[in-house]
Amino acid sequence: MEDFIIIGGGIAGISAAARLSGHGSCRVLEREAHLAYHSSGRSAALYEENYGSPSTIALAKAGRADWEDVLAGVLSPRGFMLLCLRGEETQFEADRQHMGLTEISMAEAEARVPILNTRNVLRAACSTTAQDIDTDLMLQRFAKLLRSNGGVIETDQCVQAIEKISNGWRVTCQEQTFTARQLINAAGAWGDEIAALAGLAPLGLTPMRRSVARLAAPGGHDPSAWPMLF
Repeated sequence: MEDFIIIGGGIAGISAAARLSGHGSCRVLEREAHLAYHSSGRSAALYEENYGSPSTIALAKAGRADWEDVLAGVLSPRGFMLLCLRGEETQFEADRQHMGLTEISMAEAEARVPILNTRNVLRAACSTTAQDIDTDLMLQRFAKLLRSNGGVIETDQCVQAIEKISNGWRVTCQEQTFTARQLINAAGAWGDEIAALAGLAPLGLTPMRRSVARLAAPGGHDPSAWPMLF
């Protein structure tokens, strides 16, 4: 019997497992053939402490020490620019103040991002603290920490049944059964499905397809140094 079974191999599951592996035996069960197949691998991957809801901001700030410790080298400078289109002035100002952004002139904004249409973009504000996240490196760091503590990662494991037993939980996949004292549901958008198997009420999570459109920069521009645009 394991101390912990973690269902889900995205960033939530793999980081939780890495930390828990210092307190007992851990096994991660991931439905896909590799880690971070869904949302964790299809993210814009930007770290900005002041972006999001108050709870998101609090979590981002609380986790800052990890970026300088376990995740050293995972972040690299990016910055982001908040743009105000015609009719968005009120929301722009609210967002600018909420995130503590510095407003810049349109001439400076156009110098940073030459393809801006300054006839439609009325104002701009920027952050220099936003950073790119190397998501693959981040995941591998946590996976390495987990394995160094004796943890196990099992891919291609579709959970089909969960049963509460006297001293913990029994989790059945296609051909294997695992037991653990503690069970962590890190299945992301599929969290309700896992909860239902364990006899728990759903929260209302719905899996949605996440897509990215990749386009060549117009006019032969090199966008590698441009900020993220909102």
